[in-house]
Amino acid sequence: MYDFLKTKTLLYIEDDVDVLDNISTLLKNYFAEIFSSLNAETGFDIFSKNSIDMLLVDIELPGMNGIEFIKKIREIDKDIPIVIISAYTKTDYLLESVELKIDKYIVKPLTSKKLHLLLEKMNSEFKLKGEFEFVSGVTLNRHDLTIRYADEIHKLTSKELKFLEILNNRKFINYDELNELWEESPPTQNAIRSFLKALRKKLPQDILKNRQNLGYYV
Repeated sequence: MYDFLKTKTLLYIEDDVDVLDNISTLLKNYFAEIFSSLNAETGFDIFSKNSIDMLLVDIELPGMNGIEFIKKIREIDKDIPIVIISAYTKTDYLLESVELKIDKYIVKPLTSKKLHLLLEKMNSEFKLKGEFEFVSGVTLNRHDLTIRYADEIHKLTSKELKFLEILNNRKFINYDELNELWEESPPTQNAIRSFLKALRKKLPQDILKNRQNLGYYV
């Protein structure tokens, strides 16, 4: 249940210590790690020093409020999922939350039902971001670096995944783009041949084709 949350980290900011402790304890069952804070200032420090995948933020906070905090976060990260919780349904907050690309706005109290609906929604969104169809019947997963088709599952290297992501976006990868996958230094021809040979073994037969002097396509 909620498999795609199990590898994610959550930062939860709430100024009610009892609510913070109770909800954090519950959420620990579903996330890899929970970071928590009673105020936005400390929360921002935690965000700056750790790899955070999702934010759960109360609006009514002492000092810097939730909206001000989220504005600072959006200057750094435009895409991280953010969920707002509040005891109020103020129109100005709702309008600002749209502009700040908020994933969900939850009115307090944060009940068990609301929490599980949220977890289900976020799990589905992380799944969509992490898993995509490469070609018909072939699925790539960014989270666990796997390719699946028919009854076969193969583990991919990070280079192989990047190669396939380029193909997925453009249906073609040229030789320059292929060489750039080796960030540390330009690859030898033997290294490229070995890379492609290993990758072809993980793909359906004849799916990866070469266009001489240009590159590779599906």
